[in-house]
Amino acid sequence: MSTDLHNNSRRIDEVMESLEGIQRAKAPDFMYTRLKAKMEKEFDQGGPLGRWLTKPVLALSIAAIILIINATTVLKMWEQGTSASSTSESAQVVAADYPVSVYPVYNENSVEP
Repeated sequence: MSTDLHNNSRRIDEVMESLEGIQRAKAPDFMYTRLKAKMEKEFDQGGPLGRWLTKPVLALSIAAIILIINATTVLKMWEQGTSASSTSESAQVVAADYPVSVYPVYNENSVEP
């Protein structure tokens, strides 16, 4: 057990000695300016329309309009579901007025000359 403690303390000392002479990392000159210019260039590629569409107020209002349209559609469909019997009756009347039958393109019995 004392060997483990001795190895650990020696390892700690090695790590601490390796940190001597270390300096704070420095960014290259004008890095922030170049980074900011690159980000602005990418943002400007969308043009005025792209900047306008990325505004949160516009995105939330479009989402709200879509939700309102969806809710209205669901309510209309639900109301029509209660009157489905009248719809099926009118469909039967139309089907009776316009009969649909299958006319084969080819005759099964071929006539030879």
